[in-house]
Amino acid sequence: MANPRITIIGLGLTGASLGLALMQSGSALEIVGHDKEPTTAQEARKRNAVHRIEWNLYKACEGASMIVLAVPLNAAAETLELLREDIPPTTMVLALNGVFAPVLKLFAETLPTHSNVVVGQVILNGVGSELTPRADLFHKAVFCLASGATTNPDALQLAADFAESTGAQPLFVDPDEHDGIAAAVDSLPRLFGAALLHMAAGSPGWVEAQRMAGVAFARTTQFDRSAQSLYAELMANRANVLQRLDQLSNALAAWRAWLTTDAPAEGEHPLLVALSDAESERQTWESHALQHNWDPSQSQAPAQETPGVMRQMFLGGWFGGRKSGDNDKR
Repeated sequence: MANPRITIIGLGLTGASLGLALMQSGSALEIVGHDKEPTTAQEARKRNAVHRIEWNLYKACEGASMIVLAVPLNAAAETLELLREDIPPTTMVLALNGVFAPVLKLFAETLPTHSNVVVGQVILNGVGSELTPRADLFHKAVFCLASGATTNPDALQLAADFAESTGAQPLFVDPDEHDGIAAAVDSLPRLFGAALLHMAAGSPGWVEAQRMAGVAFARTTQFDRSAQSLYAELMANRANVLQRLDQLSNALAAWRAWLTTDAPAEGEHPLLVALSDAESERQTWESHALQHNWDPSQSQAPAQETPGVMRQMFLGGWFGGRKSGDNDKR
């Protein structure tokens, strides 16, 4: 019997690191990669992130037991539209994205008869290590997972097995709750950075200011995705982002008021108090991020004594790296 095949569509930071982690996990899998950018695909193959590259999208997904979409929302929509007639209902589809509810809606529209569909997001905070494709990139990282109303429960558990096989810690979340939080800690910082860059570049002194733009400006305004991809994500999660943007506007008004306040005769300046609080919160968060010291009751997937029907019939124990004869000993 041939090994189960996993097709990874999108071989950037996330897709290539997934492939590298799976290749080193000991799981008996065939890993096929596809990326519409030839140089990205070739680089992933050179890193041994996949067993082989398939340039044709349809051939890449042919015979796959699981398809992982490691592409932005707009690219995921295009890909699913192309594959909607070619993905068997038994094939597991895991879409990795920064927004969950829009992806689940996309699943319902393009794959209405498929119940083995799950959306996920690996949280890469970038603290303590450089974000480059490597096998241990997801070590102890939080791997958020969510499903739709018609998703097969075994598919969600299989996605958790997949997450654990990469070294990550699966976390089951409500899709709407996820998107509300993501708007604050992911989308809003990107929007703020883009707005700051747009403002600075549009000012009369930008030609000279470019020479003085250093680390702080670079960190705040860094684009790690295309404008089109960020636009699609912001618009898809617009209600949540607008709510967070209103909160930020109110907060900025308070910070502006503190900045206009003269130093008091006694006690600390309110701006210094706010900066000190922010510094303390940042240090606490960074410490937790470095140690992966999150609430264990929320960061671990619930254990099951026996695998579900789908896991037995579909991929079985492949993610556990067991040898072919080990299942007979259970």
